[in-house]
Amino acid sequence: MADSNMQSELRNLQNQVAELTHAISRQGSKTASTLRDRTSEVVDTASRRAQDAAGYTRAEAETMAGVFREHPTAASGALLTAGVIGGIIGYLVGTSAQTTRDSHRRWY
Repeated sequence: MADSNMQSELRNLQNQVAELTHAISRQGSKTASTLRDRTSEVVDTASRRAQDAAGYTRAEAETMAGVFREHPTAASGALLTAGVIGGIIGYLVGTSAQTTRDSHRRWY
């Protein structure tokens, strides 16, 4: 008698474990589906924004190329001026960074 009660309780316990396993599986499936949908939305949004940025960059590059084609002298003059100013700034920063002790030591 005690043996059959124990077997009955064991079967009940096995059924409960099976029900819990199925419930957890269903919940995990729902969560995975929700996560998959959200991830898909994020990837789609990022893709659209990257395409928009690429289009904007392409349009700006075409605009600058048009300006350079129409005014090549002004464009090269502006680039040359920017290069000279950058060189002067670099020279001034480089010479001001030296300490007074090292100022008499030159590489030449």
